[in-house]
Amino acid sequence: MKKIEILKIDSLNRAPLIIEGYLFEGSDPDAPSVAIVGAMEGKTIIPLYTASKLVDFLKNGIDDSSKILGNILVIPSINHYALNINERFWPLDKTDINMMFPGYDQGETTQRIAKKVFDALEGYTHGIILKTRNDLSTCMPYIKLFQSGYEDLKDAKKFGFRIIHHKELKPTDTVSLQYNWQLWGTKAYSIICPNVNHVNTATSNEVLEGVINFLSKKKIIKYKLLSGYQSTIIRKPDIEIIKTPKSGIFIPTKKIGAYVAKDEMIGKIVHSLEGEVVHRIFAPCNGLIACHYKNALIFENAVAFRVVKSG
Repeated sequence: MKKIEILKIDSLNRAPLIIEGYLFEGSDPDAPSVAIVGAMEGKTIIPLYTASKLVDFLKNGIDDSSKILGNILVIPSINHYALNINERFWPLDKTDINMMFPGYDQGETTQRIAKKVFDALEGYTHGIILKTRNDLSTCMPYIKLFQSGYEDLKDAKKFGFRIIHHKELKPTDTVSLQYNWQLWGTKAYSIICPNVNHVNTATSNEVLEGVINFLSKKKIIKYKLLSGYQSTIIRKPDIEIIKTPKSGIFIPTKKIGAYVAKDEMIGKIVHSLEGEVVHRIFAPCNGLIACHYKNALIFENAVAFRVVKSG
């Protein structure tokens, strides 16, 4: 393993920002290669923790280094400043690094960071981005692929997650890492992790196992693991969005990942001052609860659940 410095930015009032990568050189020059990017934002604990556990696995969990066939680069964190103070975006100007690719070396700070990171990521045959949802929802882990014309749905199934969201490409997505990586010849995949601010080891292990599954099936490493789920590809019409007509204390009564029947109660809203139930939420269809609102207090007309339709 080699620890490499990707970027160093000096600061006037704190320690420099140093972005580091962990490079594991493969034993087979003809094997595919992969780069894995962890926390690009603050408040992304599971991507950070999972990337760090991947470094530990590659360093200590594989008994013979020759079983690492292709080059593997892991960058556990990019936006240390935001992580350290529990901010989501770059603290100085509130910009999102994942909206700055492929970067610009004469631009704003986040553009320069994106440029240096993108330079380090170029040339890998595959790329994996660990991130969380951008809204106020938490979810089960799943693969997100843009409908860009560069996506590889067949390989996306090799992770073994239950769902692959084949998402419509918006104009703002063209400045994301996934899109630009694909544009420059790397098969890139985003793994969306639950948006929680604590370590959930069970969920992190699920994400880690998905990454290891992919590395094994692509013959980047030699390692046997259970193959996971047979992934289902979903698009916008397959998702039922459930909003609440009331504000109050949100209590989901069904867990993420649970299958529910039409008209089954899946949550309720409690009056925040008087304690009575002011609204009960029922499933509008048979399906799988893919995500729900993450905070205890919910606003009127907020998205409470997303259910993947079945049947």
